[in-house]
Amino acid sequence: MVKIKDVVFNGKIYATMYGDFRVGVILCPPHPLFGGSRNDFRLVYIARKLAENGLNALCIDYESYQHGVGEVQDVLTVINLQNFTDKLGLLGYSFGAVVASVVSTQTKNIKAVVYMSILEKVNGLKANLKSKHPKLFIHGKYDTIASYGVFKKLYDEAEEPKECLILETDHFYTEKMVMENVSEKICNFFLSKLQ
Repeated sequence: MVKIKDVVFNGKIYATMYGDFRVGVILCPPHPLFGGSRNDFRLVYIARKLAENGLNALCIDYESYQHGVGEVQDVLTVINLQNFTDKLGLLGYSFGAVVASVVSTQTKNIKAVVYMSILEKVNGLKANLKSKHPKLFIHGKYDTIASYGVFKKLYDEAEEPKECLILETDHFYTEKMVMENVSEKICNFFLSKLQ
Protein backbone atom coordinates (compact mmCIF):
# COMPACT_ATOMS: atom_id res chain seq x y z
CA MET A 1 0.00 0.00 0.00
CA VAL A 2 1.33 3.43 -0.97
CA LYS A 3 1.57 5.97 1.85
CA ILE A 4 -0.16 9.23 0.80
CA LYS A 5 0.12 12.53 2.68
CA ASP A 6 -0.84 16.14 1.90
CA VAL A 7 1.85 18.76 2.62
CA VAL A 8 2.13 22.56 2.39
CA PHE A 9 5.27 24.56 1.59
CA ASN A 10 5.53 28.17 2.88
CA GLY A 11 1.84 27.99 3.74
CA LYS A 12 1.04 28.61 0.07
CA ILE A 13 2.16 25.73 -2.15
CA TYR A 14 0.04 22.61 -1.71
CA ALA A 15 1.27 19.14 -2.61
CA THR A 16 0.49 15.46 -2.22
CA MET A 17 3.30 13.07 -1.28
CA TYR A 18 3.20 9.47 -2.47
CA GLY A 19 5.66 7.24 -0.59
CA ASP A 20 8.16 7.76 2.21
CA PHE A 21 11.65 7.23 0.82
CA ARG A 22 15.01 9.01 0.53
CA VAL A 23 14.92 9.34 -3.27
CA GLY A 24 12.18 11.30 -4.96
CA VAL A 25 10.62 13.07 -7.91
CA ILE A 26 8.71 16.37 -8.02
CA LEU A 27 5.85 16.33 -10.55
CA CYS A 28 4.80 19.64 -12.18
CA PRO A 29 1.18 19.78 -13.38
CA PRO A 30 -0.21 21.09 -16.66
CA HIS A 31 -1.59 24.61 -17.08
CA PRO A 32 -3.62 25.67 -14.03
CA LEU A 33 -6.01 27.78 -16.12
CA PHE A 34 -7.00 24.60 -17.99
CA GLY A 35 -7.56 22.50 -14.87
CA GLY A 36 -3.96 21.43 -14.26
CA SER A 37 -3.34 20.47 -10.64
CA ARG A 38 -1.56 17.96 -8.42
CA ASN A 39 -4.60 15.72 -8.89
CA ASP A 40 -4.11 15.42 -12.67
CA PHE A 41 -4.81 11.76 -13.44
CA ARG A 42 -1.57 11.35 -15.42
CA LEU A 43 0.54 12.71 -12.55
CA VAL A 44 -1.28 10.60 -9.96
CA TYR A 45 -0.86 7.45 -12.10
CA ILE A 46 2.87 8.10 -12.45
CA ALA A 47 3.25 9.09 -8.77
CA ARG A 48 1.69 5.83 -7.60
CA LYS A 49 3.96 3.83 -9.92
CA LEU A 50 7.04 5.64 -8.60
CA ALA A 51 6.00 5.10 -4.97
CA GLU A 52 5.28 1.40 -5.59
CA ASN A 53 8.89 1.13 -6.78
CA GLY A 54 10.57 2.93 -3.88
CA LEU A 55 10.64 6.52 -5.12
CA ASN A 56 8.89 9.44 -3.40
CA ALA A 57 6.59 11.33 -5.73
CA LEU A 58 5.54 14.85 -4.82
CA CYS A 59 2.71 16.21 -6.99
CA ILE A 60 2.50 19.97 -6.48
CA ASP A 61 0.00 22.73 -7.13
CA TYR A 62 1.38 26.11 -8.13
CA GLU A 63 0.58 28.90 -5.67
CA SER A 64 -1.31 30.84 -8.34
CA TYR A 65 -1.12 31.40 -12.07
CA GLN A 66 1.71 33.83 -12.82
CA HIS A 67 2.41 33.27 -16.54
CA GLY A 68 5.10 30.67 -15.83
CA VAL A 69 7.48 32.90 -13.88
CA GLY A 70 5.78 32.32 -10.53
CA GLU A 71 5.34 28.63 -11.26
CA VAL A 72 9.10 28.27 -11.82
CA GLN A 73 9.68 30.01 -8.49
CA ASP A 74 7.16 27.71 -6.78
CA VAL A 75 9.05 24.61 -7.95
CA LEU A 76 12.40 26.11 -6.90
CA THR A 77 10.88 26.88 -3.48
CA VAL A 78 9.74 23.27 -3.09
CA ILE A 79 13.19 22.01 -4.15
CA ASN A 80 14.89 24.27 -1.60
CA LEU A 81 12.47 23.39 1.22
CA GLN A 82 12.19 19.67 0.64
CA ASN A 83 14.04 17.53 3.13
CA PHE A 84 12.78 14.11 2.14
CA THR A 85 15.35 13.09 -0.41
CA ASP A 86 19.03 12.71 -1.12
CA LYS A 87 18.53 12.46 -4.90
CA LEU A 88 15.88 14.37 -6.75
CA GLY A 89 14.20 14.02 -10.14
CA LEU A 90 11.79 16.39 -11.85
CA LEU A 91 8.87 15.63 -14.16
CA GLY A 92 6.64 18.04 -16.01
CA TYR A 93 3.62 17.44 -18.21
CA SER A 94 2.60 19.95 -20.93
CA PHE A 95 2.86 23.44 -19.34
CA GLY A 96 4.57 21.70 -16.40
CA ALA A 97 7.24 20.37 -18.78
CA VAL A 98 8.08 23.93 -19.82
CA VAL A 99 8.26 24.92 -16.14
CA ALA A 100 10.48 21.89 -15.38
CA SER A 101 12.80 22.74 -18.29
CA VAL A 102 13.43 26.22 -16.91
CA VAL A 103 13.80 24.97 -13.32
CA SER A 104 16.35 22.35 -14.41
CA THR A 105 18.67 25.11 -15.63
CA GLN A 106 18.41 27.05 -12.35
CA THR A 107 19.36 24.43 -9.77
CA LYS A 108 22.02 21.81 -9.26
CA ASN A 109 19.76 19.74 -6.97
CA ILE A 110 18.04 17.96 -9.87
CA LYS A 111 19.67 14.74 -11.12
CA ALA A 112 17.29 13.79 -14.00
CA VAL A 113 14.26 15.28 -15.79
CA VAL A 114 11.26 13.87 -17.67
CA TYR A 115 9.35 16.03 -20.16
CA MET A 116 5.89 14.77 -21.16
CA SER A 117 4.33 16.56 -24.15
CA ILE A 118 6.60 19.58 -23.80
CA LEU A 119 5.52 22.77 -25.50
CA GLU A 120 7.97 25.19 -27.10
CA LYS A 121 6.53 28.19 -25.27
CA VAL A 122 3.60 29.05 -23.02
CA ASN A 123 2.78 32.74 -22.72
CA GLY A 124 6.18 34.33 -22.02
CA LEU A 125 7.84 31.17 -20.71
CA LYS A 126 10.02 29.38 -23.26
CA ALA A 127 11.33 25.82 -22.89
CA ASN A 128 15.02 25.71 -21.97
CA LEU A 129 16.64 22.35 -22.70
CA LYS A 130 20.27 23.38 -22.16
CA SER A 131 20.77 21.63 -18.81
CA LYS A 132 23.28 18.78 -18.63
CA HIS A 133 20.88 16.55 -16.65
CA PRO A 134 19.81 13.23 -18.17
CA LYS A 135 16.51 13.85 -19.96
CA LEU A 136 13.64 11.62 -21.02
CA PHE A 137 11.16 13.06 -23.51
CA ILE A 138 7.74 11.42 -23.89
CA HIS A 139 5.47 12.54 -26.69
CA GLY A 140 2.38 11.45 -28.57
CA LYS A 141 2.68 11.12 -32.32
CA TYR A 142 -0.84 12.54 -32.73
CA ASP A 143 -0.47 15.46 -30.30
CA THR A 144 -2.20 18.54 -31.74
CA ILE A 145 -1.47 20.80 -28.76
CA ALA A 146 2.29 20.22 -28.66
CA SER A 147 2.79 19.20 -32.27
CA TYR A 148 5.15 16.37 -33.12
CA GLY A 149 7.08 18.62 -35.53
CA VAL A 150 7.78 21.20 -32.82
CA PHE A 151 8.64 18.41 -30.38
CA LYS A 152 11.16 16.94 -32.84
CA LYS A 153 12.84 20.34 -33.17
CA LEU A 154 13.02 20.75 -29.37
CA TYR A 155 14.38 17.24 -28.95
CA ASP A 156 17.03 17.71 -31.63
CA GLU A 157 18.19 20.97 -30.01
CA ALA A 158 18.21 19.59 -26.43
CA GLU A 159 21.55 18.98 -24.76
CA GLU A 160 22.74 15.41 -24.20
CA PRO A 161 22.23 13.07 -22.46
CA LYS A 162 18.70 12.52 -23.75
CA GLU A 163 16.34 9.80 -24.86
CA CYS A 164 12.75 9.73 -26.05
CA LEU A 165 9.65 7.58 -26.14
CA ILE A 166 7.21 8.31 -28.97
CA LEU A 167 3.74 6.82 -28.54
CA GLU A 168 0.70 6.22 -30.73
CA THR A 169 -1.39 8.70 -28.74
CA ASP A 170 -2.33 12.36 -28.47
CA HIS A 171 -1.65 15.02 -25.83
CA PHE A 172 -3.88 13.46 -23.20
CA TYR A 173 -2.66 9.85 -22.69
CA THR A 174 -6.18 8.64 -21.92
CA GLU A 175 -5.69 4.95 -22.76
CA LYS A 176 -4.79 2.79 -19.75
CA MET A 177 -2.17 0.78 -21.69
CA VAL A 178 -0.50 4.00 -22.83
CA MET A 179 -0.30 5.28 -19.25
CA GLU A 180 1.06 1.93 -18.10
CA ASN A 181 3.76 2.11 -20.78
CA VAL A 182 4.54 5.75 -19.89
CA SER A 183 4.69 5.17 -16.13
CA GLU A 184 6.87 2.07 -16.54
CA LYS A 185 9.34 3.95 -18.76
CA ILE A 186 9.44 6.92 -16.37
CA CYS A 187 9.90 4.68 -13.35
CA ASN A 188 12.77 2.76 -14.96
CA PHE A 189 14.40 6.02 -16.09
CA PHE A 190 14.33 7.54 -12.60
CA LEU A 191 15.40 4.29 -10.93
CA SER A 192 18.45 4.15 -13.20
CA LYS A 193 19.37 7.84 -12.78
CA LEU A 194 18.62 8.43 -9.10
CA GLN A 195 19.86 5.26 -7.38
